[in-house]
Amino acid sequence: MRSSRKATTRTWIFKSVALPTVVASVVACLLGLFVAGNAQEPPAVRPDVVGEFMRAKLRHSQDVLEGLTLEDFDKIARGAQELALASQASSWQVLQTEDYARQSAEFRRSCDSLRSAAKAGNLDGAALAWMEVTMKCVQCHKYVRGQQ
Repeated sequence: MRSSRKATTRTWIFKSVALPTVVASVVACLLGLFVAGNAQEPPAVRPDVVGEFMRAKLRHSQDVLEGLTLEDFDKIARGAQELALASQASSWQVLQTEDYARQSAEFRRSCDSLRSAAKAGNLDGAALAWMEVTMKCVQCHKYVRGQQ
């Protein structure tokens, strides 16, 4: 009879301690799988913010060029101002170097010269300033590519 009692005691211990632990572990695992399966997918790769920003900058540049060809000084001045403002945006700051900061400041000065020439109604001065702005763009893009 004793061996039967030992078996009953072991069964009781298994049922009262081990079985609930096993069941709780299985439930926890299944719950984890359910939550993980229903979790929202991570957002898609975020759009190329810098690329979008550069395309906007290109549109401002096109406005300046259009203004120059049509002798529309207001359009030239607006484009120059938008370019200068864009250079202060956080999306502009693709590098954190002194050289990059210097080139950005030079670009803004060139934009200011362009805007001043447009405000003065000086087409030749605006065209010359536009060439300077364009050169600053090319030099900076060359610098950034060299840093990557």
